[in-house]
Amino acid sequence: MFDNGVTIALLLIGVTLLVAEALKKRHRFPPGPKGLPIIGNLLDVPEDYHWLTYTAWSRQFDSDIIHLEALGQHYFVISSVDVAKDIFEGRSQLYSDKPQTVMLHELTGGERNFAMMAYGDSWRRHRRLFHQHFRLQNVPAYHDQIAKGARNLAQLLLQSPDKFGRHIRHVVGAVILDTMYGIEVAPDDDERMEHLERAVHIFMELGQAGGFLVDFIPALKYLPTWFPGAAFKRQAMEWKPQVDAMYEISYNEVKDSMQRDQAKPCITSALLTACWDDLDQSNMEETLIGVTGTGYAGSDTSVFALNAFVLAMMLFPDVQRKAQEELDRVVGRERLPNTDDRDSLPYISAVIKGLLRWHPITPTAAPHKSIADDYYNGYFIPAGSIVIGNTWAMLHNEERYPDPEAFKPERFLTPEGTLDPHVPDPAEGFGFGRRICPGRHFAQASLFLNISNVLATCTIEKLVDEFGNVVEPTRECTSRFFWALKPFEAKITPRFEGVENLVQTMSTYTN
Repeated sequence: MFDNGVTIALLLIGVTLLVAEALKKRHRFPPGPKGLPIIGNLLDVPEDYHWLTYTAWSRQFDSDIIHLEALGQHYFVISSVDVAKDIFEGRSQLYSDKPQTVMLHELTGGERNFAMMAYGDSWRRHRRLFHQHFRLQNVPAYHDQIAKGARNLAQLLLQSPDKFGRHIRHVVGAVILDTMYGIEVAPDDDERMEHLERAVHIFMELGQAGGFLVDFIPALKYLPTWFPGAAFKRQAMEWKPQVDAMYEISYNEVKDSMQRDQAKPCITSALLTACWDDLDQSNMEETLIGVTGTGYAGSDTSVFALNAFVLAMMLFPDVQRKAQEELDRVVGRERLPNTDDRDSLPYISAVIKGLLRWHPITPTAAPHKSIADDYYNGYFIPAGSIVIGNTWAMLHNEERYPDPEAFKPERFLTPEGTLDPHVPDPAEGFGFGRRICPGRHFAQASLFLNISNVLATCTIEKLVDEFGNVVEPTRECTSRFFWALKPFEAKITPRFEGVENLVQTMSTYTN
């Protein structure tokens, strides 16, 4: 039934489990739930809202670091900022690797996403090229494109508010395509956007390290596609062409345009110009495809954050009112806010900080992998362990943020109304150590412009049904890795008379 490769792989799994049992007897691990024989804690972690389970275990065992084990693989979950800094920053040379899974890295083309690459020279090369264009000093170069997208979003919301989820996704994707590839996408260009959205959705599924059984038992990859239990292979065969297309189509369009001297200014054309003579050397072109494609693959976090913003404004109308009062006082109603207003709008900045803390898009950070045996506070962390930062627990810590379930932007402000430097910034939402999100500065600029423009032009409220009953939204999610809200409804209306004309004059979309 199985070939020699499968047999060898199964034997290796057996040896790994025996070694794991021996390690348990020889070394001291952090506390954690007791697992079953052989499979360990494989069945203990729920598919949804696992960050809440991790937090409960941390409290149950009174430990900032807990230990799990499944099929011989060790997992360590960190729920403390101090421990996370010690591990991911203080020992970054040991904890900057990423787990390499069969489904993501072998079967679907996801290995091009450098955010999930193994730590090493290839990752450093990708990161360096990406950082050149997305470091804090370079983000102002994209402010005009982000501002254009924010104004377009305001106009689309005023035109068809019931489609706010679709509009958010369109505008975020359009800005990334414009910035990365110099491609302008109209609201009715559904074919390109739908194609890219499918690929991004696939990455949401693939981003869950160990989310498929074949990631726990790599020998399963040798099963024929028709074999019972090999549905993952058929899924991978369907996904891989879409993932490849996301990386290649837009990149090749820019490259072809450059060969005709018709390329528009964008990050891809800048990278190609700088590296044109080296495209045939050292996989340089594959590197550029990975760098540019990863920029688009990561755009969904901004989509999820803006949807969470809409929800927060519905649930906390007083916050919306205070933010709009600040906008009227500082910006007025004769123009729309821009990046020059940022320092003068501390309450808006506090709203964004509050949003990132209250509803972190990645409640558990992307897993890291240890590359050598280590000890922390007397606990043994063997090489090859998966180490996860429980972002939700850190951002809902009562000592750092009293009344953590409340959405209170005021917690980030001084009594005088300025940003309080003594309140911890919710930076943990962007990851840890050397693997922190390299596009975070672009994302924060995008959130500021989109949120300020929407608040300046629209009022967001809970929907009322035909019987006069208020429709209460929920915070239910649709993904195990991202806290992506399930679709919900909202009532979005113009803030004041004449706002439609103001937005239309400043938007690139016209009727």
